[in-house]
Amino acid sequence: MAEHARVCRCCRESLPEHYVNILCTVCSPWNDPNELIRLSMPAWQNYLQQHQQDLIDESRKWLQGEHRIVGAIPYNAGWAELLRQITGNMQISCSDVQLDEHRDYPAYLQIREIMAGRKSNLFPNLEGQDSGKGEIEVQFNGHQIRTSRLGLIVDGARVERGPGTLLFMMMLERRADSVVLRFLDLLHQIEGTVNSSRAEIETDRREALRGGHFSLVGAADAPQPESKRMNTIPAPLCDWSHDTYLLGTEFGARGRFVMPLPTQPSLLERFLRIWGGRPSMLVSDRLRALTRNLTKLIGIKAEDARITPLERSFSLFRSIVDANSDKIKKLDGALFIDGPSGVTWRVKPGRGAHNVPYLIQTTSKNRIAFGQPVCMYDDSNLPLGDRLASVVLGLLNDNILRTQFEQIHFAILMHEQRNPHLQRQFR
Repeated sequence: MAEHARVCRCCRESLPEHYVNILCTVCSPWNDPNELIRLSMPAWQNYLQQHQQDLIDESRKWLQGEHRIVGAIPYNAGWAELLRQITGNMQISCSDVQLDEHRDYPAYLQIREIMAGRKSNLFPNLEGQDSGKGEIEVQFNGHQIRTSRLGLIVDGARVERGPGTLLFMMMLERRADSVVLRFLDLLHQIEGTVNSSRAEIETDRREALRGGHFSLVGAADAPQPESKRMNTIPAPLCDWSHDTYLLGTEFGARGRFVMPLPTQPSLLERFLRIWGGRPSMLVSDRLRALTRNLTKLIGIKAEDARITPLERSFSLFRSIVDANSDKIKKLDGALFIDGPSGVTWRVKPGRGAHNVPYLIQTTSKNRIAFGQPVCMYDDSNLPLGDRLASVVLGLLNDNILRTQFEQIHFAILMHEQRNPHLQRQFR
């Protein structure tokens, strides 16, 4: 995590040394800086500071007399003690199971080395080396695990995002439910994305396992908490390391800080249940106030932590633009994308077809004349950065995209008619 480096307030990637704006050149055309600053503080923290200042003060005074808890957090024992104290439930405990003591630990290390080498989102900020021998398959505590590009296929279900070591820790707990589905439930409790009915949850769970693929992207659907009152409680927005989630908070001029949550899966689930309103709203309010104050006391400075789906989506968008700088040019707030069909596409902010927040047009060689706006399928439920990433990846492969979208094919044909030399070159 970056402590002092200047980062874009949207994608949280680094900014050039003498760059004066708070948004990078990729994010700037698509975002209002003032709105981003307002949204950078999690809703739960904003509500707490606006309406429950007395609770914050009370929690701060309580922590001053609880040096043992303050000294033990963020370790599992410290979280367990904190949860016992605020709930009165002395049965809350943490397991002493250690990953490095398990017989299959070498298999975990092998997977981690490969995925870290591939810069997988399951093992962020770790150094590793991909052997280059392709995908491998291992057994871990009875579970079948196979690498698959940047993701893992666990017992037939694909995972691409979240703390990878936490996933392995779940495999050590003897539970009847699917490891992958528990992992999915945790992620979406963290991000606060929910479905409208239990029937939809079960449908999505079956779909997740169907066909041997499972992918978490942006604001995907997720199980709805059982208690309706939990819908009113803002989610504990987090980034993640390889072994747990990192709860994000904003402290004005001091910047962004994160607090590692429990690394033991069952204890983390207990934390989220209490956060969500069980056993009572009063207890959950106290947990949020204490967590906020603990983060201010002992949290980790982390300006590059991406705690919202929007920030993560624009990080993906920027990574695609940066990785294809030979084919994508930024000019006057627009992206000019050279597709393999020979067409240069312009993507810029604006009201496009079907009310999408961007315009897609073909451009002339001198980038002065533009074709009619083109419609592409767009999932409006996803954060904007994910939608833009999908558009850009599609246009970078417009020779394939034209076989899937008639309107893209027609736009390329019209462009070829205006530029006959392209027909001879690319057809």
